[in-house]
Amino acid sequence: MRLLSQVNLNSLKIVESAARHGNFTRAGEEQFITASAVSQRVKSLEDQLRFKIFQRGGNAVSLTPEGETYVSRVREALERIVAASMEATGQSQAHVLKISVLPTFAARWLFPRLPAFQRQYPDIEMRVSTSYATHEFATSEYDLEIRYGDGSFPGLQGDLLFKEDLTPVCSRKLFHEILGDKPLSKVTPDDLRHFTLLHSDTCTQNWQSWLGFAGASFVLGETKNIYFDSCMMSYEAANAGMGFAVANRAYMASDIRAERLVAPFAIHHPNTAGWYFVSPDTQHAARKVVLFKQWVMAEAALTQRQLDQEIAGVPVKRAAMA
Repeated sequence: MRLLSQVNLNSLKIVESAARHGNFTRAGEEQFITASAVSQRVKSLEDQLRFKIFQRGGNAVSLTPEGETYVSRVREALERIVAASMEATGQSQAHVLKISVLPTFAARWLFPRLPAFQRQYPDIEMRVSTSYATHEFATSEYDLEIRYGDGSFPGLQGDLLFKEDLTPVCSRKLFHEILGDKPLSKVTPDDLRHFTLLHSDTCTQNWQSWLGFAGASFVLGETKNIYFDSCMMSYEAANAGMGFAVANRAYMASDIRAERLVAPFAIHHPNTAGWYFVSPDTQHAARKVVLFKQWVMAEAALTQRQLDQEIAGVPVKRAAMA
């Protein structure tokens, strides 16, 4: 057996790749070698370590308990090597925060608030990408992501920002054109039959979910419908007076407070899913990630308090909406 001090760095990169993909073939493609060569490198390293890193099973492989611990430490060490190399060559990215955010979350909630973060931390350079896709942190450039889900993000740290709370909204102008001066307190889900419902291909169950919760599923069969390829477009269509969109309350709160939109229903449909701050293990998180997390969690908590107050009928000062 060769000395452990002679462990090959490329072998560690290959093992990390195989662990991430759960497959020797895909690891080989990433490292530009054959699956057989990956298997040989892994076996050689296992012989040196005297324990199995992977359990083999057909085309797939999985980490043993010892392998999980080992690969976690290898991954951390590889990241430090890359960071040290970049710093040594003047390419340090310590001040650059790279985040991936869901498009509608970005436009409707995050972007109006980001100037405050920039004013507070002018030394941090933001690079924001909007995408519905999730990424492997070990191979992507992102420091963190904002994801929608139930809080289950295996191998990652997920912190809840706020949960989804659905409510139908339409333009104030359209509301009065269709229902005249009918008091909002008198509006029922049955009144939606007189409007066009605006749907999104990315949130296909939202109308069915809200109407079912409100006991008015029959409305879906009695209305006109328009379909859009994103939630964002359905919200813009609601603002333009095309019909009712069912939206996350946090996204539309500023439009409702500014009286561009009305949310006439007292029926609030909280979802079990929500938006999460997702990142690798934060124990060794960079300063830029820690600061952004503290800031965005505080903003999300403020949003939730304001929504809770409004649902309870407590007026919210507009100055606090900035």
